[in-house]
Amino acid sequence: MKGHVDEISLDGYLVHIYTPPVSVNHNELYPVLYVQDGSSLFLSGLDELERGFSTGELPRVMLVGIQPVNRLDDYTPWEAAALVEGRPAFGGGGDAYLTFVVTKVMPYVEAKYPVQTGLEHTGMIGASLGGLISMYAAFRYQHIFGRIGSISGSYWFPGMINYMQSASFATVMAGTHRVYISVGTREGEGKTNVQKDMVPLTLQAHEVLLAHGFTEREVRLIKVEGAVHHIDHFRHQFPRAVKWLLE
Repeated sequence: MKGHVDEISLDGYLVHIYTPPVSVNHNELYPVLYVQDGSSLFLSGLDELERGFSTGELPRVMLVGIQPVNRLDDYTPWEAAALVEGRPAFGGGGDAYLTFVVTKVMPYVEAKYPVQTGLEHTGMIGASLGGLISMYAAFRYQHIFGRIGSISGSYWFPGMINYMQSASFATVMAGTHRVYISVGTREGEGKTNVQKDMVPLTLQAHEVLLAHGFTEREVRLIKVEGAVHHIDHFRHQFPRAVKWLLE
């Protein structure tokens, strides 16, 4: 790794902030992606990302990984019962979590690091429930996050598709947003609950965005043949999402 990772604590949340290696332009400002599940999606793949930076295949980007305190609470937009008896319910603390990101993490990063601001340069990305809350952020904070990555997003979460259908997305018509959605073709295999519908629900989420006015140039759906719901698949998709969101 040629860049630098800082580890800080904000309001009890562990945050990893990755700054890319300095280029010939020492005054360069970087777009920034706020990443769910801490650095788990990008830390092990920084060498690949930096190779992309050096060849120009990937845009240099600041990555801010936020470790959840309780992901079943932080990454869910409202309360919901557990999918499996005996497991914890979903706490529905997503609004409070996103408020923390917008009012505490973002001001800290923008004050101390060389980041670009504005819709075109500010995004949120995550996988699984992290992909769910990232999509929720697209609707709740459409004036802040113009780049959204939802890798294997948990669109089975009760009420999410209905929320997306009914929510307003007026600023999309200005062509300011880009969304990356991916799902493995084998996700949901072996499940007997609503998670068995991972693939069709992801396709439905994509259709909802198109109905809101997105064009095919503004929202990309990637179906990964043979991929299952696993961190290795999420990490494989991460640099591809970064490239498309910020190119």
